[in-house]
Amino acid sequence: MNTATPIIEIEDLTVTFGVDGDERRAVDGVSFSVNRGETFGLVGESGSGKSTILRAITGLVANEAKVMRLAGADIRKTRGKDFYRKVQMVFQDPYEALHPRHTVWRQLMEPARIQNIQGAEARGHAALDAVGLSRSLLWRYPHQLSGGQRQRVAIARALMSDPEILLLDEPTSALDVSVQAEILNLLCDLQDERGLTYLMVTHDLGVVAHMCKRTAVMQAGVIVETLGVDALVHGGATQEYTRKLIAASEAYGEDPHDAAQARA
Repeated sequence: MNTATPIIEIEDLTVTFGVDGDERRAVDGVSFSVNRGETFGLVGESGSGKSTILRAITGLVANEAKVMRLAGADIRKTRGKDFYRKVQMVFQDPYEALHPRHTVWRQLMEPARIQNIQGAEARGHAALDAVGLSRSLLWRYPHQLSGGQRQRVAIARALMSDPEILLLDEPTSALDVSVQAEILNLLCDLQDERGLTYLMVTHDLGVVAHMCKRTAVMQAGVIVETLGVDALVHGGATQEYTRKLIAASEAYGEDPHDAAQARA
């Protein structure tokens, strides 16, 4: 695998909310690239614009960009079926992300139906196996599952289209610490097995240290600096905001798996 090949390229991305003099730039001229097979983090306090970037990539919010390419394809104006097969999103709250009146099996079959996926039943079973869920849960509803099980269902659903990229929007922040570690380790295993690329939004620098090779630090809609995880962990931040963010993060320097073990 050529890890030097950018699979996501963003240049001068801007997202503006509001109209007629009451406008606010949620994302202001952001540029970054993500290499194939990499986990790239977007970190910052709430309201810094990091989740808005994911929604801009998927077309959920209106945006302007000089460059927005995915695997070499320009996605600024249109996103075809191929885009939605290659790119899937995992949201912060798995309970809200899943339909409350649909069983686990129906959650998996819905994207298969929309995308006309062949061999959907076999792929659904394989997706459940991949995320470590028992097939005995197939006919349960979201409220009958634990938080960790619901997030595993959400990840399994994302895998149904055999994507290349997962956009991860705070995928563990709604979970208990011990469950967070399980989900992060699952994501690492899936990446190794499938060659997935992750663009991960988080406010937790412990998660960044566990998952990301590089991370962009965001403040008020702009990237203040981009640095490797070693620089982040070992005091290589050059911007005052980044240093304050590190100091304010209670989880900084703490591996989520080690934290779970310590609390057990």
